[in-house]
Amino acid sequence: MNAPWHKRVQLGLRALAWIVGVGVISLAVLMGLAQLLLPTLASHPEWVAQQLGAVLKRPVKFDALEGHSQPAGPLFVMHGLSIGTDNGEPPLRIPEAELKLDFGGWVLPARHLVNLRARGLQLDISREADGAWHINGIGLAGGEERQNPSFGQLSVGLWLRDTRLEITDHRLERHYTLVADQLRLSRQGRRIRVGALLRREGAPGQLRGAGSFSDDGADGKLWIGGTGMDLHAMSSGVDMAGYTAESGSGSFDSWLDWRDAKIVRSLTRFHLSQLSIANPDGVRASVPTLQGLAEVVMGEDTCRVRWAGDDGGALVAHVQGIGTEGLQASIAAKDLQLAAFVPWLALKPQLSPALAQWVGSGKPRGQVERADVGWSRAAGVQQLDAEFNGLAIDPVGKLPGVDGLKGALRGDAQALSLSLPLQATTLRFPHTFRQPFVMSRFGGDVAFWHEDDAWHIGTDPFIFEGAGFGGSARGEVALPDAGGRPFLDLYASVDHADVVAAKQFWPIDSMSPAAVQWLDQALVDGKVDHGDVVVHGDLADWPFHHNEGRFEARAELSDLVLEYGKDWPRAEGVTAVANFINSGMMVEASAGQSLGNKVDHAVALIPEFGNTVLDLNASGSGTGASMIDFVRRSPIGRNQADVLSKLKLGGNGAFDFHLSLPVAQSSEFVLDGRAQLKGVDFDAPEWNLKLDKLTGPATFDKAGFHAGPLETSFRGQPSQLDLAIAGATGQPDKVLAAKLTGRYAMGELTQGYKQLDWLNQVADGRSDFTIGFDIAHANGSAATTQRLSVDSALNGMALDFPVPLKKSADATLPLHVEMNLPMQGSDVQLSVGQVVRARLRLPQTDNQQLAATFAFGTKAPDAVPDKGIRIRGRPAKLDVTGWVQYAASGSSSGGPGLESIEVNADQAMVFGHTFPDMRLMATSQADGLTVDVDSTGLAGRFSIPLADLSRRGVTARLQRLYWPKDVVPPKKTGAEAASGGAATAEASAATAGGAATPVPNPAATGITPSALPPFHLWVSDLRFGDSRLGDARLETWPTDRGMHVEQLRTLSRGVQINGTGDWDGTAGNSHSHMRIDFSAENLGEMLGAFGYDALLAGGKVRAQLDATWPGAPSAMEMGNMDGKLSINITDGRMPEVAPGVARLFGLVSVLELPRRLSFDFGDVFGKGLAFDAITGDFKLGDGNANTDNLQIRSPAAEISVKGRTGVRAKDYDLQVQAIPHAGNSLPIVGAVVGGPIGVAAGFVAQGILGKGINHAASARYKITGSWDKPVITLIEKKDVTVAPVTPPLTGEPPTAKEPQL
Repeated sequence: MNAPWHKRVQLGLRALAWIVGVGVISLAVLMGLAQLLLPTLASHPEWVAQQLGAVLKRPVKFDALEGHSQPAGPLFVMHGLSIGTDNGEPPLRIPEAELKLDFGGWVLPARHLVNLRARGLQLDISREADGAWHINGIGLAGGEERQNPSFGQLSVGLWLRDTRLEITDHRLERHYTLVADQLRLSRQGRRIRVGALLRREGAPGQLRGAGSFSDDGADGKLWIGGTGMDLHAMSSGVDMAGYTAESGSGSFDSWLDWRDAKIVRSLTRFHLSQLSIANPDGVRASVPTLQGLAEVVMGEDTCRVRWAGDDGGALVAHVQGIGTEGLQASIAAKDLQLAAFVPWLALKPQLSPALAQWVGSGKPRGQVERADVGWSRAAGVQQLDAEFNGLAIDPVGKLPGVDGLKGALRGDAQALSLSLPLQATTLRFPHTFRQPFVMSRFGGDVAFWHEDDAWHIGTDPFIFEGAGFGGSARGEVALPDAGGRPFLDLYASVDHADVVAAKQFWPIDSMSPAAVQWLDQALVDGKVDHGDVVVHGDLADWPFHHNEGRFEARAELSDLVLEYGKDWPRAEGVTAVANFINSGMMVEASAGQSLGNKVDHAVALIPEFGNTVLDLNASGSGTGASMIDFVRRSPIGRNQADVLSKLKLGGNGAFDFHLSLPVAQSSEFVLDGRAQLKGVDFDAPEWNLKLDKLTGPATFDKAGFHAGPLETSFRGQPSQLDLAIAGATGQPDKVLAAKLTGRYAMGELTQGYKQLDWLNQVADGRSDFTIGFDIAHANGSAATTQRLSVDSALNGMALDFPVPLKKSADATLPLHVEMNLPMQGSDVQLSVGQVVRARLRLPQTDNQQLAATFAFGTKAPDAVPDKGIRIRGRPAKLDVTGWVQYAASGSSSGGPGLESIEVNADQAMVFGHTFPDMRLMATSQADGLTVDVDSTGLAGRFSIPLADLSRRGVTARLQRLYWPKDVVPPKKTGAEAASGGAATAEASAATAGGAATPVPNPAATGITPSALPPFHLWVSDLRFGDSRLGDARLETWPTDRGMHVEQLRTLSRGVQINGTGDWDGTAGNSHSHMRIDFSAENLGEMLGAFGYDALLAGGKVRAQLDATWPGAPSAMEMGNMDGKLSINITDGRMPEVAPGVARLFGLVSVLELPRRLSFDFGDVFGKGLAFDAITGDFKLGDGNANTDNLQIRSPAAEISVKGRTGVRAKDYDLQVQAIPHAGNSLPIVGAVVGGPIGVAAGFVAQGILGKGINHAASARYKITGSWDKPVITLIEKKDVTVAPVTPPLTGEPPTAKEPQL
């Protein structure tokens, strides 16, 4: 630049600076003047209103004016502003407005000198049917007055706050309201500029807009943008022709161009997420995000759409012939994400609702890698060539879902072809199938074509491989144009499958829930070795009840695990063929097992899945353990599982059953089953019951299980069992009922029951028993009670109880016992024939005692003592000694002791002897038993200690003891019985059959002597039969070998007895050894005491017995003794000779206190005989009494006796020699002492006396024969001279002289 020009520029800039400076100074001066004139202007409101009206070209009035100074210019606040019109319209009234003078408007074009600011106005905007927009009026919000604004005359800047925009779209017939927090309008020539900040009340987000349009609104440009938008809240209440924004948030920016009041181009950027729009039919279209730029350019009959997504996808669509029959479109796409576009197809009118919901809500997604589409209204699809990847859609309603398909779609107007290479994917049919089909291999070619008013889909073949299954399918599906269910003609072959995987294929939309539930439950595991499926028919006719179509599936199954019924044990290892025909099923199994029970053949049938009833027939075999386990775990015995768990069975059995099971109401099943048990061992340890080799039939049904009669063995004895469980018992409250019959010994029955061991000691032999065992619910509750019963006639079993419960083996005595189990603490009810009723309470622990009440008769007792035995009633016969001894031994040994006895017995047995009409009372005291007896033959008290009985013993103090006479027949050999004649008949008893009853072995007493306690006995009045013995005393104590009798003493006026000895041995073999002295000052009185009055008169007697015999001391019999008897009798007289009648018997019992001692005397003189002495010794043994020195000395003669007397055989083998003394008027005396010996001597003396008194013959005789018919034979006879003997006058007996032989 040259110097002149440079100078000129400097001058120009200097001038411009001066001009600007002067202008600024002038403006500042003007602003200062305005600020100074502000109070003056505020005081002249009329002038201000006139000037404002001139600017607005409308009459303006206001009620008051306030002025404020601001930097940019003064501010006037007008109250009660009224703006009128020239056409007669009502004025616009504004409560308050501001008038701002902005001096910047003189300098800046975008600013106005005069600015009018208002608040709370309403602007009515509308769009006409032709698409033209108009501002219809402006007024106070909520008011009736409106003025048509003329922005063409606007010469001020209009600033509006809190303005309501009432927008009416007559074309769409929609109306909605916006709130403009700020709205600014200004005029620039013929252009109107607008800027706005908009929102909806109560809706988040904000709209911003700016634009420029012609003053008539015919053309213009507009930008509008939204941030933080909630589309649902923003559009709520806005009528959008039935469309609603269900959700959506984000932001957008849109640039619109319009000409002739119509939009010709739009460019919009979307940043939206979770966008969901619903059409008037309620169909919803949802997209997760919409991110991209969209452009729409409208022509006269064309439309061009372009999309550029933020993800790089692109689409171009060109439509021509809009509104004409030549409408056609072409589309090209690349890398296009379908998720943002496909859902909007759901909003298309007249689209089927199901398809619309599927497309709109199924979240279709995937990528179109490449696509070229040509379409025309006339020809339809002319060209389709597309490749896609990751194609997926979620299932909606009945339409399926698919994940991640890759393939190609090609076609034309005739058909479409879908090619899917083998790939992994997932198919979902939630309405039909419950689980997705996860495919590891899925692929094939599918063709689509239209024919016969339906779209057809066909494939051949289509490969599929899923989790646990695989195969191929081919066929065709027809989808009618009119809608409705499709027609299927499909065939599928399954190469392999797991049974569990098959559960995925139950069509839940066509099968009943009960059928599905049953199949799910039934098919637990297994393999499908091969399967085929055929479907032909219209699904509208499913399930083809009338053969409108055909569905058939056949599967070969192996290793199947089947749970065919709820609560039924599963079947395992099943090999079967399953056939599904239409809506039914039949499965035929050839192998399998359930809980170890082998299934040989089974057929399961469900005729109709809609009414699912399983019909199952099965047969097989198993062990006893497996079969009872099956019953226990099935509904048959589930309620009795606790009981059945206690049963253990061995052996084997076979079974078959028919089960009808409604799977929806499984409790209403019908069951009919049979079983055959063979060699099954039954073991119930808790009940101490074990049976061997059960063999027999069994049946079972819904109600329960019944087996019997079953042949078995119990405790080694043949038996029969009848067993019923649950309903088979016939009683609703009974859980189990078992009945066992057989012939048993008592020890076999009580084996394992310690509480009943005592019964083994009193029962011997075998009898038929029926043992019942029941388990029942107590009083309708869930708790159960166990009850045991025992019944028997006891034929063949002897009871060694005391009388009246004592029973021989051949007698009948009905027994019935009932008790609860377990036995500890159980109540027992017992009845024994018509003899006794009893109620017992068994011990709860080993430290407790049995408690029982026995009532003789037929009335059951109603109470049980706390412990011990209580005895009541009136028995016909009662063994008092036995019961007291039994109770005492029980108490001392910890067994069942006596609590009390209170009975009246018609016949009471004491130590084996009968006492009529006895009252017996016994009580248990702290230190022992006290027994009081009262009868005509026995009265007194017995004291029996319960502690230390073996040392303290039994003490008895009796007022009277009248011991009855005891006659025990001696034991005989066969020869002795033959010779005994009538005596044998008297001593033997005949049974009903004529066989002789053997005489018991006296050595086998059944009592162990060493086990007896000591006895201390005092008797005030002791009598044995007719013998009156007076006071008596007995003392005994036990020894290691038996019982020692320390003292046996009786004292009366006629006789004294003293004895001592021992009773040794065992219960099966015992012997007594006694030493007894007899003495009396008057033998006649002694015999009178023994009940033999008038047999002898006077005479002193001394006798000693030292002998041993088998059995107890009370079994003392001359015929059983081994020992010696010595007698010495002096100065006596026999008043009369009566052969065969002078025999005395007596017995001393050491054990039970009736001790008997016997002597036999006989006198052969018919008129009586005085004697000086009778002496002799007898050796006892082998049933005989032998003597060689028996001498009878009298004043008339001397008689000597030698030989044997058969005490057991009751015969004689004696020799008797009689030598008379001198004196022809004195009879010869012969006397015999010693029972049967005296009888024999008496006969000889009787023969001698028959010779007269002047001469006598010395003679020897032999006596043989029986006691009843003796044979006397004279052996030798001599005549001898007898020295006369004259009796003294004093009456003293003459003195005997030596005979002269």
